Amino acid sequence: MNAPITKLYALILVLFAGLVGFTSYWAVFDSNTLKAEPQNRRPLIMEQQVKRGFIKTSDGVTVAESHPVGGKNPVYVRDYPQGSTYGNPVGYSFVNVGQSGIEKSENGVLAGERNEFTSILDQLRGIPQEGNNVTLTIDSRIQQVATQALQQEIASNGLPGVGGAVVALDPSTGAVKAMASVPGFDPNKVKNTNTYQQLTHDKSAPILNRATQSTYPPGSTMKVVTAAAALDSGKFTPDSVLSGHSPQIIGGVPLFNAGGEEFGDINMTEALTAS
Repeated sequence: MNAPITKLYALILVLFAGLVGFTSYWAVFDSNTLKAEPQNRRPLIMEQQVKRGFIKTSDGVTVAESHPVGGKNPVYVRDYPQGSTYGNPVGYSFVNVGQSGIEKSENGVLAGERNEFTSILDQLRGIPQEGNNVTLTIDSRIQQVATQALQQEIASNGLPGVGGAVVALDPSTGAVKAMASVPGFDPNKVKNTNTYQQLTHDKSAPILNRATQSTYPPGSTMKVVTAAAALDSGKFTPDSVLSGHSPQIIGGVPLFNAGGEEFGDINMTEALTAS
Protein backbone atom coordinates (compact mmCIF):
# COMPACT_ATOMS: atom_id res chain seq x y z
CA MET A 1 0.00 0.00 0.00
CA ASN A 2 1.55 3.29 -1.07
CA ALA A 3 1.96 6.28 1.26
CA PRO A 4 -0.96 8.48 0.02
CA ILE A 5 -3.45 5.62 0.35
CA THR A 6 -2.10 4.78 3.81
CA LYS A 7 -2.56 8.39 4.94
CA LEU A 8 -6.08 8.49 3.51
CA TYR A 9 -6.92 5.21 5.24
CA ALA A 10 -5.60 6.55 8.54
CA LEU A 11 -7.62 9.75 8.14
CA ILE A 12 -10.80 7.78 7.48
CA LEU A 13 -10.17 5.65 10.59
CA VAL A 14 -9.65 8.77 12.72
CA LEU A 15 -12.82 10.42 11.39
CA PHE A 16 -14.81 7.22 11.89
CA ALA A 17 -13.50 6.86 15.45
CA GLY A 18 -14.44 10.48 16.14
CA LEU A 19 -17.94 9.93 14.77
CA VAL A 20 -18.42 6.83 16.93
CA GLY A 21 -16.99 8.64 19.95
CA PHE A 22 -19.21 11.72 19.68
CA THR A 23 -22.30 9.61 18.95
CA SER A 24 -21.60 7.37 21.93
CA TYR A 25 -20.98 10.36 24.19
CA TRP A 26 -24.30 12.07 23.43
CA ALA A 27 -26.34 8.86 23.18
CA VAL A 28 -24.96 7.07 26.25
CA PHE A 29 -22.87 9.18 28.59
CA ASP A 30 -24.59 12.58 28.37
CA SER A 31 -28.05 11.67 27.10
CA ASN A 32 -29.72 13.30 30.12
CA THR A 33 -28.40 16.70 29.03
CA LEU A 34 -30.19 16.37 25.71
CA LYS A 35 -33.37 15.19 27.41
CA ALA A 36 -33.31 18.17 29.77
CA GLU A 37 -32.76 20.71 26.98
CA PRO A 38 -35.88 22.97 26.94
CA GLN A 39 -35.91 23.15 23.13
CA ASN A 40 -35.81 19.37 22.78
CA ARG A 41 -39.44 18.31 22.26
CA ARG A 42 -38.67 14.68 21.35
CA PRO A 43 -39.04 13.32 24.93
CA LEU A 44 -42.43 15.06 25.24
CA ILE A 45 -43.56 13.73 21.86
CA MET A 46 -42.57 10.20 22.88
CA GLU A 47 -44.24 10.62 26.25
CA GLN A 48 -47.52 11.47 24.51
CA GLN A 49 -47.70 7.80 23.59
CA VAL A 50 -47.56 6.87 27.27
CA LYS A 51 -50.56 7.09 29.57
CA ARG A 52 -49.23 9.55 32.11
CA GLY A 53 -50.02 8.92 35.79
CA PHE A 54 -52.65 10.75 37.85
CA ILE A 55 -51.83 13.55 40.25
CA LYS A 56 -54.11 13.57 43.30
CA THR A 57 -54.36 15.48 46.56
CA SER A 58 -53.86 13.77 49.91
CA ASP A 59 -57.64 13.44 50.27
CA GLY A 60 -58.10 11.83 46.85
CA VAL A 61 -59.11 14.72 44.57
CA THR A 62 -57.76 14.29 41.03
CA VAL A 63 -55.95 17.42 39.85
CA ALA A 64 -54.27 16.03 36.70
CA GLU A 65 -55.16 13.11 34.43
CA SER A 66 -54.71 11.95 30.83
CA HIS A 67 -57.21 10.99 28.14
CA PRO A 68 -56.54 9.30 24.79
CA VAL A 69 -56.98 11.13 21.49
CA GLY A 70 -57.01 9.22 18.21
CA GLY A 71 -57.87 5.73 17.07
CA LYS A 72 -55.76 2.57 17.07
CA ASN A 73 -52.54 4.27 18.19
CA PRO A 74 -53.76 7.15 20.35
CA VAL A 75 -51.73 9.87 22.00
CA TYR A 76 -52.54 11.05 25.50
CA VAL A 77 -53.43 14.64 26.36
CA ARG A 78 -53.39 16.11 29.85
CA ASP A 79 -56.53 17.38 31.64
CA TYR A 80 -56.72 19.45 34.82
CA PRO A 81 -60.19 19.00 36.40
CA GLN A 82 -59.69 21.61 39.15
CA GLY A 83 -58.58 24.38 36.80
CA SER A 84 -56.75 27.39 38.21
CA THR A 85 -56.93 26.26 41.86
CA TYR A 86 -53.88 24.06 41.27
CA GLY A 87 -52.43 25.79 38.21
CA ASN A 88 -49.17 26.93 39.81
CA PRO A 89 -48.25 24.08 42.16
CA VAL A 90 -49.22 21.28 39.75
CA GLY A 91 -48.20 23.10 36.56
CA TYR A 92 -48.82 21.75 33.06
CA SER A 93 -47.42 19.26 30.55
CA PHE A 94 -48.03 19.85 26.83
CA VAL A 95 -45.79 19.05 23.89
CA ASN A 96 -45.98 22.56 22.40
CA VAL A 97 -45.20 24.56 25.57
CA GLY A 98 -43.25 22.16 27.77
CA GLN A 99 -43.76 21.51 31.47
CA SER A 100 -43.83 23.26 34.84
CA GLY A 101 -44.57 22.60 38.50
CA ILE A 102 -45.05 19.05 39.76
CA GLU A 103 -45.57 17.93 36.18
CA LYS A 104 -41.94 18.86 35.53
CA SER A 105 -40.28 17.95 38.83
CA GLU A 106 -41.96 14.51 38.96
CA ASN A 107 -41.92 13.89 35.22
CA GLY A 108 -39.87 10.71 35.48
CA VAL A 109 -42.40 9.14 37.85
CA LEU A 110 -45.48 10.34 35.97
CA ALA A 111 -44.11 9.18 32.60
CA GLY A 112 -42.99 5.82 33.97
CA GLU A 113 -39.43 6.32 32.77
CA ARG A 114 -37.29 3.17 32.63
CA ASN A 115 -33.62 2.56 32.00
CA GLU A 116 -32.62 1.47 28.50
CA PHE A 117 -32.13 -2.20 29.46
CA THR A 118 -35.53 -2.50 31.16
CA SER A 119 -37.19 -0.65 28.29
CA ILE A 120 -35.81 -3.09 25.70
CA LEU A 121 -36.84 -6.12 27.77
CA ASP A 122 -40.38 -4.77 28.25
CA GLN A 123 -40.71 -4.08 24.53
CA LEU A 124 -39.63 -7.64 23.70
CA ARG A 125 -42.20 -8.99 26.18
CA GLY A 126 -44.91 -6.68 24.86
CA ILE A 127 -45.28 -4.76 28.12
CA PRO A 128 -46.41 -1.17 27.39
CA GLN A 129 -44.88 1.74 29.24
CA GLU A 130 -47.28 3.32 31.73
CA GLY A 131 -46.89 6.24 34.07
CA ASN A 132 -47.07 6.11 37.85
CA ASN A 133 -49.42 8.14 40.01
CA VAL A 134 -48.29 10.96 42.30
CA THR A 135 -50.09 11.84 45.54
CA LEU A 136 -49.54 15.35 46.88
CA THR A 137 -49.49 16.31 50.55
CA ILE A 138 -51.89 19.14 49.66
CA ASP A 139 -55.37 18.88 51.20
CA SER A 140 -58.02 20.02 48.71
CA ARG A 141 -60.16 21.67 51.41
CA ILE A 142 -57.27 23.74 52.76
CA GLN A 143 -56.16 24.60 49.22
CA GLN A 144 -59.64 25.85 48.35
CA VAL A 145 -59.86 28.01 51.48
CA ALA A 146 -56.36 29.43 50.97
CA THR A 147 -57.02 30.33 47.33
CA GLN A 148 -60.38 31.96 48.01
CA ALA A 149 -59.10 33.90 51.04
CA LEU A 150 -56.15 35.26 49.06
CA GLN A 151 -58.36 36.27 46.14
CA GLN A 152 -60.83 38.00 48.47
CA GLU A 153 -58.08 39.83 50.35
CA ILE A 154 -56.60 41.24 47.15
CA ALA A 155 -60.03 42.20 45.78
CA SER A 156 -61.26 43.79 49.04
CA ASN A 157 -58.19 46.02 49.23
CA GLY A 158 -58.70 47.24 45.67
CA LEU A 159 -55.35 46.00 44.46
CA PRO A 160 -55.81 44.96 40.81
CA GLY A 161 -52.69 43.45 39.31
CA VAL A 162 -51.17 42.81 42.73
CA GLY A 163 -50.24 39.21 43.52
CA GLY A 164 -49.55 37.16 46.58
CA ALA A 165 -49.04 33.65 47.86
CA VAL A 166 -50.19 31.45 50.73
CA VAL A 167 -48.41 28.33 51.94
CA ALA A 168 -49.75 26.16 54.77
CA LEU A 169 -47.36 23.63 56.32
CA ASP A 170 -47.87 20.76 58.73
CA PRO A 171 -45.67 21.91 61.65
CA SER A 172 -44.84 18.35 62.70
CA THR A 173 -43.67 17.08 59.30
CA GLY A 174 -43.16 20.14 57.08
CA ALA A 175 -45.62 18.71 54.55
CA VAL A 176 -47.22 21.30 52.28
CA LYS A 177 -50.98 21.28 52.96
CA ALA A 178 -51.79 24.22 50.67
CA MET A 179 -49.94 26.31 48.11
CA ALA A 180 -51.89 29.14 46.52
CA SER A 181 -50.59 31.79 44.13
CA VAL A 182 -52.74 34.70 42.92
CA PRO A 183 -53.27 35.68 40.18
CA GLY A 184 -53.19 32.16 38.79
CA PHE A 185 -53.99 30.44 35.53
CA ASP A 186 -56.01 27.52 34.18
CA PRO A 187 -53.51 24.92 32.90
CA ASN A 188 -56.14 23.52 30.52
CA LYS A 189 -55.83 26.70 28.46
CA VAL A 190 -52.03 26.63 28.28
CA LYS A 191 -52.04 24.03 25.48
CA ASN A 192 -53.19 26.86 23.20
CA THR A 193 -49.91 28.47 22.13
CA ASN A 194 -51.47 31.94 21.80
CA THR A 195 -52.90 31.74 25.32
CA TYR A 196 -49.53 30.59 26.63
CA GLN A 197 -47.80 33.56 25.01
CA GLN A 198 -50.38 35.93 26.51
CA LEU A 199 -49.81 34.46 29.96
CA THR A 200 -46.03 34.72 29.74
CA HIS A 201 -46.24 38.37 28.67
CA ASP A 202 -48.96 39.35 31.16
CA LYS A 203 -47.54 42.01 33.52
CA SER A 204 -49.40 40.48 36.47
CA ALA A 205 -47.39 37.25 35.88
CA PRO A 206 -50.16 34.70 36.49
CA ILE A 207 -47.91 31.87 35.33
CA LEU A 208 -45.36 32.69 38.05
CA ASN A 209 -45.65 30.54 41.18
CA ARG A 210 -45.14 33.25 43.78
CA ALA A 211 -44.86 30.66 46.56
CA THR A 212 -41.69 29.12 45.11
CA GLN A 213 -40.37 31.55 42.50
CA SER A 214 -40.67 34.93 44.24
CA THR A 215 -38.95 36.41 47.27
CA TYR A 216 -40.65 38.36 50.06
CA PRO A 217 -39.48 40.00 53.30
CA PRO A 218 -40.16 37.50 56.11
CA GLY A 219 -42.09 40.02 58.21
CA SER A 220 -43.59 38.79 61.47
CA THR A 221 -42.76 35.15 60.75
CA MET A 222 -39.13 35.89 61.70
CA LYS A 223 -40.23 37.14 65.13
CA VAL A 224 -41.15 33.57 66.06
CA VAL A 225 -37.67 32.42 65.01
CA THR A 226 -36.03 35.26 66.96
CA ALA A 227 -38.11 34.52 70.06
CA ALA A 228 -37.31 30.80 69.86
CA ALA A 229 -33.58 31.57 69.60
CA ALA A 230 -33.81 33.87 72.63
CA LEU A 231 -35.51 31.16 74.70
CA ASP A 232 -33.01 28.52 73.55
CA SER A 233 -30.12 30.74 74.67
CA GLY A 234 -31.27 30.41 78.29
CA LYS A 235 -30.93 34.17 78.80
CA PHE A 236 -34.65 34.83 78.38
CA THR A 237 -37.91 33.30 79.61
CA PRO A 238 -41.51 34.00 78.51
CA ASP A 239 -41.74 36.39 81.49
CA SER A 240 -38.54 38.34 80.78
CA VAL A 241 -39.24 42.09 80.70
CA LEU A 242 -38.40 43.84 77.45
CA SER A 243 -38.58 47.42 76.27
CA GLY A 244 -41.55 48.11 74.03
CA HIS A 245 -40.73 51.79 73.70
CA SER A 246 -40.77 53.37 70.26
CA PRO A 247 -38.36 54.19 68.74
CA GLN A 248 -35.48 51.89 69.64
CA ILE A 249 -32.06 53.21 68.64
CA ILE A 250 -30.00 50.39 67.13
CA GLY A 251 -26.68 51.18 65.51
CA GLY A 252 -27.59 54.83 65.59
CA VAL A 253 -30.73 54.19 63.56
CA PRO A 254 -34.20 54.80 65.11
CA LEU A 255 -36.52 51.82 64.59
CA PHE A 256 -40.22 52.43 65.24
CA ASN A 257 -43.03 50.09 66.22
CA ALA A 258 -45.73 49.68 63.56
CA GLY A 259 -47.75 52.88 63.51
CA GLY A 260 -45.41 54.34 66.14
CA GLU A 261 -47.36 52.51 68.87
CA GLU A 262 -45.92 52.72 72.39
CA PHE A 263 -45.98 49.62 74.65
CA GLY A 264 -43.61 50.60 77.45
CA ASP A 265 -42.03 47.75 79.41
CA ILE A 266 -43.71 44.42 78.60
CA ASN A 267 -42.77 40.77 79.00
CA MET A 268 -41.65 38.58 76.14
CA THR A 269 -44.99 36.79 75.77
CA GLU A 270 -46.88 40.09 75.46
CA ALA A 271 -44.28 41.46 73.04
CA LEU A 272 -44.61 38.46 70.73
CA THR A 273 -48.41 38.64 70.90
CA ALA A 274 -48.46 42.36 70.05
CA SER A 275 -45.82 42.13 67.33
